[in-house]
Amino acid sequence: MTPVGRIVLLALLVAVLVAVAYLYGRHDGRAALAAELAGDRITILKDGKAIDNEVLAADDPALCALLGGCLQPDAD
Repeated sequence: MTPVGRIVLLALLVAVLVAVAYLYGRHDGRAALAAELAGDRITILKDGKAIDNEVLAADDPALCALLGGCLQPDAD
């Protein structure tokens, strides 16, 4: 094998190793992100259920307070 052929072969081998390492790291990153998002979804669902229960149990003044306050018509 010629010296140029060895250099080309070595370059191809390095390129393949870099590509494999990149794809492996990308896969691990995606798996970690998917696990984190799954945990966030569970938290959002639990918080949403608590908010739903609070709203369903609220009377009119409490519901207005939950919505940020309502303007009450004058009772004149």
